[in-house]
Amino acid sequence: MSEEWQEYVKDPRTVCKYGIKCYQKNPEHHKQYKHPPQLKANKKQRHNRFQPYSKAKAQDVTRNSKKDVKNIQQEKVDKVDSLPSASITVQNDEDKKETSDKTHIDSDCTVSFYDKDEDHSILKECFLVEMPPDFYKFYECLTRESDCVEKLLESVNLQLIGPYELFLNKLPKLKDKNLYLIHWRFFYDPPEFQAVLKKKGKSEFHIGYYRDNPKEKPVFLAKNDSAVDYIITPISENIFGAVYWFLQKEKKTSPFISMACQKLMEKVKGWAEEHSYSLEEFNMKSRLKNVVCRTFHSAGIVVPYDKKTQLGYRKLAESDANMKKMFKKLSEAKSQEEKDKILSELQPVITYASIAMDECDFGTGLEAGIAFFCSGLEELQTSALKNLDVAYALLQREAFGKIIKVHMRHRRKGPDMSALNI
Repeated sequence: MSEEWQEYVKDPRTVCKYGIKCYQKNPEHHKQYKHPPQLKANKKQRHNRFQPYSKAKAQDVTRNSKKDVKNIQQEKVDKVDSLPSASITVQNDEDKKETSDKTHIDSDCTVSFYDKDEDHSILKECFLVEMPPDFYKFYECLTRESDCVEKLLESVNLQLIGPYELFLNKLPKLKDKNLYLIHWRFFYDPPEFQAVLKKKGKSEFHIGYYRDNPKEKPVFLAKNDSAVDYIITPISENIFGAVYWFLQKEKKTSPFISMACQKLMEKVKGWAEEHSYSLEEFNMKSRLKNVVCRTFHSAGIVVPYDKKTQLGYRKLAESDANMKKMFKKLSEAKSQEEKDKILSELQPVITYASIAMDECDFGTGLEAGIAFFCSGLEELQTSALKNLDVAYALLQREAFGKIIKVHMRHRRKGPDMSALNI
């Protein structure tokens, strides 16, 4: 990252809402607000924006990285002081022990919980995002149907989790507020994905809201089963549609719950019609016009992008197919020498993503970070965090940056992702 951008990110002043297009010349305005640096490139630089992706260059970088991965890492660390670099870092045994120690949380003997009548603003304070109107309306409809919402949903193999626990008197009061950011956050859940429902029992299947920006409303409800893979599949534009979809699928799994699912489906359909919510499945085609790339998890990412100048995003140095092959080799590698060889082959992806972010293609760093995150490999966790942390900072998605830092520190697998079980 360039020195200008380092200074810009560190600057504690308020960000000017007009950004680089600000027309203000008043000195007082510039004292109070910070503005993105004017990164100007000469004609040769503009013409060669994608030059690093040529085969010759890629081969040169690959050879250099094979020779001395550690030197490249150190250069990156020296270049970016406060913000993390994007180089691949391999954890040794001492690092692993230190990480393990950090994930140990000393909890109190007794845990108190928020009252269900607590002001709803506590959810934004805990989870750093606003819950949409359909989130509250769905719970309101459930309470109209039954005095015991949990039993009603349990009859169809569903469980309310995360933000919904406030209404159940189950949202714990945690001393470390950061732990709310991983409360019911599953292994493959990126910061954009906020789980609110899961299948009962030992299943890791869950449903949640997906946002492109923490300051904006969710784009859709999606599903993931972290015991199977990292794929995030859009379901519906609202939670009524998502639950209706789940009940349609679940009633076919067992004759013992088929009737309960059918009854609740009829109720959900009635509630949706009453409050003008669509039960249609989410149309991914309508989203593709705003998506710059599908990403590993398939939900896609949306970042500011100028089609004329092609500024905001460029493709990674390697295709998803090639990266998946390298991830597979890395997971199957039996010696450190084998791992180092594969890591050196991955280094150009990191290097070029860093170059892209220097030249304001922030979406590339975000895509790289998500790819490494989805790999689930311990050897790539540091690279995932560094890329995502920098990309979120440059995209002014600070809440996502906080979430990914805490998630990577306490990342774990399993069906029970309550923060009380860390």
